[in-house]
Amino acid sequence: MTILKRVLILIGLLILSPFVGLISYPLNSFRGGNFLALIFQVIFAIIVVIGVTIILYRWLIKEKLIRLFKDSHFSKKLIVYTIEMIVVVVLLMLMSGTPNGTIYQKLVHMTSFTDVRLQYFFIIISVILAPIVEEFYFRGLIFTYVKKTTNLTTALIISSLFFGLAHSLFNPFIFITHAIVAIFIGLARNKSNGIIAPIIMHMIWNLLIFLMIL
Repeated sequence: MTILKRVLILIGLLILSPFVGLISYPLNSFRGGNFLALIFQVIFAIIVVIGVTIILYRWLIKEKLIRLFKDSHFSKKLIVYTIEMIVVVVLLMLMSGTPNGTIYQKLVHMTSFTDVRLQYFFIIISVILAPIVEEFYFRGLIFTYVKKTTNLTTALIISSLFFGLAHSLFNPFIFITHAIVAIFIGLARNKSNGIIAPIIMHMIWNLLIFLMIL
């Protein structure tokens, strides 16, 4: 594969990165109505994003996605990466500050939703569903592809930068925060040889943010 083709593929993956946020779109665009329909829309969005990721994975990596789960293994080093990530997240959160008010007021501030059902559904998406979908794409697809075609360092840098850009293009603090945390998750991806550890770390990260804010 030529260098130009690899660059074009990476540009395509970068452009496609915000597409992962499709799973949150039904919730963000919800203006009232059937709450059950909203749940089905989110499930459908998850299926679409994972489906596209699987197609790209089979095309670029030419392996079955199940290997990302079957080949995963535990290492004490993963605990170290997780602790380091937590320390970084706590420091960054302390730098950014947290909103004042009751738990309800903080949830309104954080989610922009006044409906309690939407607030808690937002938490479920953020803590459980988003980490699974995002790790499929960023560490399962992008990290694996870049490492396969280049090396570990490049894979860590590119997958982390793409992850940061996908979450914020204009807010430097959000971009830097996501990119830094993504490095630790990328190291876990490499050490565990799968995405189970990255998914768990991602869930811990998102949960920690909620706990610190609330």
